[in-house]
Amino acid sequence: MEHRGKLYSVVQGIDTMWKWSVPSLAGHTKSGTAPSRPAGIKLAQQAIDKALGPKKKRLVPPGSGGR
Repeated sequence: MEHRGKLYSVVQGIDTMWKWSVPSLAGHTKSGTAPSRPAGIKLAQQAIDKALGPKKKRLVPPGSGGR
């Protein structure tokens, strides 16, 4: 699967847990478990979003001094 240009996987483990992984985020693999497939997808996408930062940068109005 892909989110924001990064590949990730969500697979069912031997028990009822689902395992998700996001390879090569800043040279490391992030992984974890979730109780369901949709929860695993959400966690993997959140890990990608956290690693890549915000989708859009907010513009600072002129004269506000960046605050």
